[in-house]
Amino acid sequence: MKTNPVRRTAVCQGTLLGTLILLVATPVVAQSSKILQIEEHWELQVGGPDSERSAPQATMVMSPFDNLDGLYFLFTLNHQTVPEYHAGGMQVQLWEGDTELDAAGSDAGTLSQINDNIRWVQRLKVDGGNLTFEILDGTSASWGAFGGGNLSLTTPTSLDSLNSYRPAVTITESEVGYAGNRVQALILQKLVWVTEDGESHELVAPIDIDADLDP
Repeated sequence: MKTNPVRRTAVCQGTLLGTLILLVATPVVAQSSKILQIEEHWELQVGGPDSERSAPQATMVMSPFDNLDGLYFLFTLNHQTVPEYHAGGMQVQLWEGDTELDAAGSDAGTLSQINDNIRWVQRLKVDGGNLTFEILDGTSASWGAFGGGNLSLTTPTSLDSLNSYRPAVTITESEVGYAGNRVQALILQKLVWVTEDGESHELVAPIDIDADLDP
């Protein structure tokens, strides 16, 4: 049994409140349409990183459900925490409640470039009895291109859709957990989802989920 590293008491602030209320209350599409794939497009704007202290560090959360009581995934940036803490790099993790089930990582070193804009896509997909979480299309001045391969996890599932997903879970539970003063913004740029009819849908946010970070 491992201790759940996710902060479960994140507070929505200021201009985000109205948007977050809508995201908490509603799914990304009507329940009559089965959602088979969801992408969150993210950007982490770093001002002045400290490579010796592996600062800053962010932890992203994505769940196929509207809570963190069952299965969910973490994506850690500039640190790894399973099976023990490791500075730098990235890691994807699979959790069920407070229990860590699986992890895979990339030893990409620490963030080092001033004014680095780290962009990536985190995707959930259900297909043929499997649930997959993966990081795709990552770019960073410090890390170069990243994603796929060792930043992907798959687990068996009884889910046949992702209709219980709520973007508010990601927004309220993800955070810059260390050295937030070195981050300018952590922005959900847009959501993209695919329904069982093969149609792709898009919602352009953008939402800075850490409005208390230094400008």
